[in-house]
Amino acid sequence: MKYIIYILLFALPSVSFAQDKSQWEKKFDNANSLYIKENYAKAIEIYHELIQEKDNSPEVFFNLANAYYKLNNNTDAIYYYEKALKLAPDTQAFLTNLNYARKNLEDDITIVKEYDQQDIIHQSLGILTVNQWATLSTLAAFLVLICFICYYLTTKSNVKKLSFTCLILFLFLSLVTAYSAYFEDHYKSDAYSGIIFDKVLELKSEARHTSDTIRELHEGTRVHVLEEKSLWIKVQLDNQEEGWIEKKSIKVI
Repeated sequence: MKYIIYILLFALPSVSFAQDKSQWEKKFDNANSLYIKENYAKAIEIYHELIQEKDNSPEVFFNLANAYYKLNNNTDAIYYYEKALKLAPDTQAFLTNLNYARKNLEDDITIVKEYDQQDIIHQSLGILTVNQWATLSTLAAFLVLICFICYYLTTKSNVKKLSFTCLILFLFLSLVTAYSAYFEDHYKSDAYSGIIFDKVLELKSEARHTSDTIRELHEGTRVHVLEEKSLWIKVQLDNQEEGWIEKKSIKVI
């Protein structure tokens, strides 16, 4: 899949040499052509249609973000760069453009990384997706069954011993991979982030309008949701500062 390279370079999308393209791919090419012709509004419209059909393409989110940036819509640009990065973490082109767009933010928030135990575990288990861990667990469970059948049917002591050893090993592997799939699934569903779309809002000390204001926040700022309470959410900023804002003020990444 191709995507439009860095904003700063204004490079053309890479050329696809596939002979038989799907309707979705042709539509994607059309949107990219409109982008190159600087018809950003129409390109945005088609990118959104593509996302409605298939919302797992980081390239579409990235190109959509670039189009919004070209129209000086910094908040939507940041939002869709984040969406692209969620699907393809650590992609340098996505990170470069996101960091460039963030320079235009009104809120100057220094990113401070703090890791708890779950974050540390995720750093190790995140090398595979939930589906990949689940597939490994299923495969290991199947091998457990094979080893058990061999152990039960064979009469040779050396084969019996080898089958039993392999059974224990694959059983252990099945349990570990099943836990990994479970952990990653819950880690990703429990923790989520969002982008502020209100022009300006107040970060409150409690989940009510009359509570003390910690600071003002502006559109485009990223927040990490820690807790929900009715119409309010407790959020953490990238500098680890915490407070409450109204749930309607953000779009979830």
